[in-house]
Amino acid sequence: MKSNNTNKAGQRDKFGSVLADDGQRSALLTKIVLPALVFCWPFLYLLDHVLPVNGYYTGIGNDFFEVYYKHKVYLLANLANFRLPLWSPAESAGFPFYSNPYAQAFYPLNLPLAVWYKASGGYNVLDHSVFTILAISIFALGLYRWLMTINTNLRAVIFSCLVMSVSFKVTELLRFPNALHSAAWYPWVLFAITKIMFSGSLKKAIYYGGLLIFFVFCICTAGYPYYVFYCPFLFLPYTIVFLIRPLRQRLFGNQEIHWKRALGSLIVSGFTALLFAGPYLWSLKQLMSQTVDRWQKNLQFSTSHVFNIGDTLGSLVYPPNSETEGWYFFGITGLLLIILYLFSSRGEIYKNLRTNDHDNNNIISPMIRDPWVKLFFIVWIAAISYITYGRSSYLFILLWKVVPVFSSLRVWGRLNIVLVPILAWLLSLAYASFESTLLERKDKLSAKYRRLFYPIVLLIVTYAAIISVQLYFYLNDISNVYWKEYLKYLSPLAVWFIVYGVVAFAVVLLILVFSRHVKFSRAIYLNIVLGVLVLSSVIEMRPVGAHTWAYPAKVQNSRVNIDVERINEVSFRFPRTDRNDSISLGPNFSAGILEQWYLERYVKFFTKASTELQARKKLLGVEDGTKLFFSESIEHPSIASFLNDASRYQNIGRPVFYNGDQLIWEINAPVNGNLSFIDNWYPGWKVFVDDKPAHMELLFGTFKSVRLSPGTQRVSFCFQPTLADFLGPSSLPQSSSTKSWIK
Repeated sequence: MKSNNTNKAGQRDKFGSVLADDGQRSALLTKIVLPALVFCWPFLYLLDHVLPVNGYYTGIGNDFFEVYYKHKVYLLANLANFRLPLWSPAESAGFPFYSNPYAQAFYPLNLPLAVWYKASGGYNVLDHSVFTILAISIFALGLYRWLMTINTNLRAVIFSCLVMSVSFKVTELLRFPNALHSAAWYPWVLFAITKIMFSGSLKKAIYYGGLLIFFVFCICTAGYPYYVFYCPFLFLPYTIVFLIRPLRQRLFGNQEIHWKRALGSLIVSGFTALLFAGPYLWSLKQLMSQTVDRWQKNLQFSTSHVFNIGDTLGSLVYPPNSETEGWYFFGITGLLLIILYLFSSRGEIYKNLRTNDHDNNNIISPMIRDPWVKLFFIVWIAAISYITYGRSSYLFILLWKVVPVFSSLRVWGRLNIVLVPILAWLLSLAYASFESTLLERKDKLSAKYRRLFYPIVLLIVTYAAIISVQLYFYLNDISNVYWKEYLKYLSPLAVWFIVYGVVAFAVVLLILVFSRHVKFSRAIYLNIVLGVLVLSSVIEMRPVGAHTWAYPAKVQNSRVNIDVERINEVSFRFPRTDRNDSISLGPNFSAGILEQWYLERYVKFFTKASTELQARKKLLGVEDGTKLFFSESIEHPSIASFLNDASRYQNIGRPVFYNGDQLIWEINAPVNGNLSFIDNWYPGWKVFVDDKPAHMELLFGTFKSVRLSPGTQRVSFCFQPTLADFLGPSSLPQSSSTKSWIK
C-alpha cells in the first residue's frame, strides 16, 4: 500500500515536473525565442541591404545619403567628442542644427550610435543602412509585445508581425530613416497604454508610465514632425476603445480596469513626456515657421500630392497604381484572410477541447467576430483613408480649416503609416479567425452546408473581384507617376503582382479545402499553415517591397571620420559651394538651397540675387572663402554696391575662435562701419563687442552685421538660444534694405 502510494506520488511528481518543464519551454518561447526571431526578421528580409556580396550591397536612394546620412555623420562626429552642435555653418550659409529634424539631434539612440562611431573609427553608408533597418526591428518587436497583450493566438501574432513589419509602407520608408525611427515607436506606445489600462498595481502603472514617457519622447525626437502630428489619429481612438465598455469587452475581454490609477498614469505620463519633448517640438515649430512653404495656409500646397480611391485600391491589390508616399500593400494572402474574417459568422464557442492541449489558449474568442468589432475597424480605417484624399474629402477640408498645424502639412498619403499597426491588429484577428474556421472544419463541429462551403465560396468571389481590379489596371497600363518615373526599374515586375496573387489565392483555397483531411496533430498542422502563409506573403511582397528606391552600392573601404572642430577652423580658407545641396562634411561649406527647405528669407535672397550671379558668388565666399566684410554702410540696393563699399577695406581682421556656434573675430576698424558675417541670422544669435552686448543688424535681410566704431575690437557672434527664443519668434533685426530683400 505504501509502495503504491509512493508510486502514485512519484507519478504525480513526474507529471508535475513535465508540466513545469512545458511551462518553462512556453515562457522561453514567447519571452525570448520568438521576440528574438521577430526582432531579427527585418534584417533577414532585407539581407542584401546589410550583407555585401562581392563588394556590393543594395543601397538606398532618394534622400537617404544627401540629407539623412550626412547629417548623421556630422552629429556623431560632434557627439563622439562630447559636443552637441546648435548651429550648422556648413549648409545654406548657416542653418539651425539642434532643431533641424534631419539632424535628429536629441534622439536617444544617437548615444549608442556615437559609441559605435568612436569605437569603429567613423560611420559609413552601410552603417546607416543597418541603423535604418534597426527601426523596422524595433517596430516589429513592438508589434509583437503589443499584440501579445490583446490576442491569445500566438500564431496569429507571429503572422501579423512578420507580414506587417515588412509591408510596403514600412519598407518604402527606408529612404527616410528619421520617419522610420519615428514610426518604430508607435506600437510601443500602444503596448504601454494597454499595460497601463490593465495594470494590477500602482507599481506596474508607474513602470509602464515611465516606458510610455520614453516611447513618446522617442517619437517626438526621431526627426519626422509629420509622424508626431499623426499620433492622435492612432492613439486617441485606441484609448477611447477602453472607455466604451461594450467595445472594450468584445476586444479585450472582461479584464478589470482601475480607472483612477489608469487614467491618472496616462495623464501624468503624457504631460511628463510633453514636458521633456516640448521645448524641442516648440523649437521645431519655430523653425518650420521660418522655412520655405512650411507654415502657410495654402490648400494647393497641402494637397499638392494626390492620394485617392484609386491609390487605396492600388495599396490593397496592385501597388503600381498607388502613390508610393502612401501605399501600404501587405500581400493578397493577408488581404484574403481579412476579407474572410470581415464576412465570417460568429462561430462556435470552444472550451477545453483537450485538457492537455496547449493550443487551447489559442482558440479564437467568439467576441472578436462580433459585428461591432468589425465595424470599429472598418470605420477607423475608412476615416483615415478618407482624410488622405485631400481636397476630395469633406473630412479633410474640415480638419484643414479648424485643426492647428493641419494646414501646414502636405503629402497626406503619408498618414497611412498609422494604418500599419491598425491593420496589424486586424490581421492578427483575421488570422485567428481563419484558424478557427480550419478547426471547425477539421473537427466537424458544424455539419451545416453553409458553414462547410461558405468560406470557400466567399474566397472565390473575393479573389474574382481582386483579379478583376488587377487586370484592369495592368491591361490599361494605369499606374502612378512614381512607378513610371522614379521606380521604372521595377516596372517589369508589375505583372508579378497578378501572378503572385494567383498563388496566394491557390494557397488559401487549398488550405481550406484540405483542412478536413489532415491526419496529423492539430499543433503540427497549424504550424505548417503558419509557415506556408508567411512564405506566400513574403513571395508576394519582397521582389518590389525590398527594393524600392534601391540601387547597387559599393562597400566603402573605410568609414567617414571627420574633425568638425578642425573643419570649422580652416573653413575661412576654403570657398563655399552654391549648388543645391545639404550639409557639407568638409571645409567647403554649402551656400546652396534645397527645394522647399531652408530659411525663407535666405532662399528669397538667394533667388533674387540670381540677377547678380557673379556678385552673389563673391559675397557668399564661393570664389575665395571670404565670409566677413567691413563696409561703411549696409544700406545698399544691390550686392555689387555693397561689395564696392567693402572693397575699400582689406585685411579686416582675423578669427580668434570658431566652432560653428561662436565666432570671435578680432578687427581694427578703420572708420565707423559694419562688420558683416555672411552667415544667416536666426533667433538666438547674439553679438558682443569687447564682451558687451551690441545691437544686431541684418545685411540683405538675412546675414548678421554689427555697427563698430574705429579702433581695435573683439567681436563675438554667439548662438545662444534661450527659453525666450523657444516661446516665440524673435523680432527680425531691421535695416532699411531688409524689407526690400525679403519681400
